[in-house]
Amino acid sequence: MTTLRIRGLYGAALTSLFRQHHQDWEIVQPDDEVRACLPGDWRMDSPDVAVDAHADAQGVRDTLQLSGSGDGIERVLGILQRHFTDIIIRRSGMQVGSMYLGLVGLVSRERRQSVVYLGGQLSGTLAMGPDDRGPEIGARIPVRIEALGNGPDKRPQLSAALSVPGRYAVLSMTPAVRISKQITSAGARERLQQLGQAQETHGWGIIWRTAAQNAKDAVLSEEIQDLVQQAGDLRERLSGAKALGYLYGGDVSTQVEMPGDAKRLCDHLRAEFLPTLPGHHKYKAQGDVYGATVDGLEKELPAEVLRNRTAPLGVLASVNAMESPLRDTLRVRMRGLRENAAAQYEGRRVAYDLDAGWVEIRQELRNKDSYPAGLRLDKQPGDYTVTRFQEGSWHYVTRFYGRQGAWKADYVGIATPTAIFSDQLHLVDLGVSVCRSPDQPADLIGIESLQEQQKQGLVGAAMVSKVQEEGAALLQQLRQEDLPGGE
Repeated sequence: MTTLRIRGLYGAALTSLFRQHHQDWEIVQPDDEVRACLPGDWRMDSPDVAVDAHADAQGVRDTLQLSGSGDGIERVLGILQRHFTDIIIRRSGMQVGSMYLGLVGLVSRERRQSVVYLGGQLSGTLAMGPDDRGPEIGARIPVRIEALGNGPDKRPQLSAALSVPGRYAVLSMTPAVRISKQITSAGARERLQQLGQAQETHGWGIIWRTAAQNAKDAVLSEEIQDLVQQAGDLRERLSGAKALGYLYGGDVSTQVEMPGDAKRLCDHLRAEFLPTLPGHHKYKAQGDVYGATVDGLEKELPAEVLRNRTAPLGVLASVNAMESPLRDTLRVRMRGLRENAAAQYEGRRVAYDLDAGWVEIRQELRNKDSYPAGLRLDKQPGDYTVTRFQEGSWHYVTRFYGRQGAWKADYVGIATPTAIFSDQLHLVDLGVSVCRSPDQPADLIGIESLQEQQKQGLVGAAMVSKVQEEGAALLQQLRQEDLPGGE
């Protein structure tokens, strides 16, 4: 049986999901929210796979971070793909916790960080302390991957503090005994403090992990001595290392994007044992802007009311009680399947229906690069678009007009279900579209590229099938319609 630790925004929902597969999975070290609503004799062992919410550079938590054994992660991904149609999987070539011999290539004292090259095409950023001048450019230094990158360049975050992890403890370069905050028993903390101080570690510090509280002293002492041996091997490798690159350790790490449909299903899973407002994960992923309001509504509204709330946009009226629920100008945040493919633009709201869950946005086309690839039409100055976005829809419809308002073309993009907020919209464009114009009969474009992404493991078979079904329905609809304006 594989053990799984799930924390963060999606913790309760995914705990509910994996408990449905209890014959193969056991949840360990649950967070306080899960323990409070599902009391029981939870195991506190170190997990085979850890799952947590991952925040991007803006603090948006649209992604899961998986780390652990390669086989365990692939099994977790299999369960997620079985239940979530629109997830996007990004496997990393780097392992969190792994150590490298790196070369300092750039030091920015303004940003308080150094760029360290790790061999091949890999590089990471090493933060500098407030009184730290940083390493010299050209210096070779050992570093550990602290976390995968969440900035625009996706460089992982590095640490110069090396460590040797075990099941119950971690040896660190700080010569002290520290204890996981998850261990709250005063007796257990005192026992581990004394046990740690009694160990011979040759200058390494000890961090007791959560699993240590239930392990016998003899087992813990044996692991510490094994880790000390590994630490000695690491020091030998460091002293003899000449070439840049990987040295030691690390867990396989994978990121899973959770778009609109995945968040909606998480709402249903969480609602099985916790009061959950429809749109819970959608809004809370944005951070404090909506989080406090969602928490307040879930605390105050009766359970029956929460169960009957079917329009997640309704929470906008509560968040923006003193202003219009939708702003006059909205920002469209449209990511692509390729990791660095993202587009953001602002458009003027021209119409909306909050109850029906749609908004229309007008955008002026400033240059020929503003037109989507694959759409044939006569491009002229003054062209503009009106795009209708529907909450939860797997597509958006963009109509192209000339300066005088004459229709010129339609572009229907297929994307993960749209999420509408008071000031912005989120979706992932899947690179598949249906286009039509007077010069172009309705046609489905891009499905072959999506199928190739499936072969590479980025998306699952369920998503490809859903997009094919969506595309076929849209294509049939547009072919049956008369062209606008009777053309």
